Amino acid sequence: MPFRPQGTRYWHYDFQIRGRRFHGSCGTEDFEEAKAVEAEKRVEAKSQATASPKGIFTLGEALGTYYAEVAQHQSSARTTISQGKALVSGINPETKLHEITMAMIQRHVSSRRSEVANGTVNRELQMLGRALRHMQKIHAATIADLDLKSVEVKEAEERVRELTRDEQTRLFKHLREDLHPLVLLAMMTGARVTALTGLKWSDVDLEARIITMREKGQVTRKFPINNEVRAFLSSLPKAEDLPHSRYVLTYVNHKAKGHPRHRITPTGGIMEKWKEALVAAGIENFRFHDLRHTFATRMLRQTGNLKLVSRLLGHKQIDTTMRYAHVLDDDLRTALDDYAVTGRVPKKSPKRRTTD
Repeated sequence: MPFRPQGTRYWHYDFQIRGRRFHGSCGTEDFEEAKAVEAEKRVEAKSQATASPKGIFTLGEALGTYYAEVAQHQSSARTTISQGKALVSGINPETKLHEITMAMIQRHVSSRRSEVANGTVNRELQMLGRALRHMQKIHAATIADLDLKSVEVKEAEERVRELTRDEQTRLFKHLREDLHPLVLLAMMTGARVTALTGLKWSDVDLEARIITMREKGQVTRKFPINNEVRAFLSSLPKAEDLPHSRYVLTYVNHKAKGHPRHRITPTGGIMEKWKEALVAAGIENFRFHDLRHTFATRMLRQTGNLKLVSRLLGHKQIDTTMRYAHVLDDDLRTALDDYAVTGRVPKKSPKRRTTD
């Protein structure tokens, strides 16, 4: 387990394998990241030990190595940490990869379903699959033959929740002013929170009028900059200190000396301010992801072009965008209200006569 020596802000690791000591700095102040670094160091140390069987690694080592070598460089790094923590809470982290059974996986799935949404369970399984494949490909790990897809659970159809204009006014009234840009850019682009908080100035080309969005799964997509977005980005206040100055969206850190601007992260205390604003504004059943739905429904209502909206959202299949088709149905219904074969268009539905 990582520890922090007196006089340093970084966590350190110190362990022995086959009588040989391995120790040093994890190079991070974050305890969860330090655990991942330590796990990676254990993998490296084990591969150096001549008496250690090749290709034999534990679940904890696999998740830690995957984080250190792949996930920590992604915008969804903290999500990967929480997913790893969930996995080792249900499956012993000391379990060797080739000894993991489908029964273990199924028990974990059954337990997690009582705690979180089915979609969350599936995302955890998918991350486990990526970690196992990484260990097999990069470190020649011996892994069990697991069919993780077969134990994924059916997800409820995602509901579409649009922010009304009145709710929008109330939200900005109660939301901290330095968090307004985060919400505005979400409504202007329909981007997910991880893509927005990971957006760097190097991803923004105001001259070419293109933003490079970095989505989940290391996918990038180009988003066109219109006049509103261009003026908005040009007016944003910037952080002065590295690494925060690299990021587009920042907030005023009132806890730090001098109140400097720091980058906004998708998790942590700053996002709690978003939730507090929703409560203060009296907005119920609304998540940050619903800002993406808001962008989609408003854009579809304005253009009537489902294919265009699908491309702007980065959907690979237009079927995914069909959840917003109700907007077109409303427009069609409105158009039909003004159409009549007989020439008589009732303004209101006639009242049903009642008898005594």
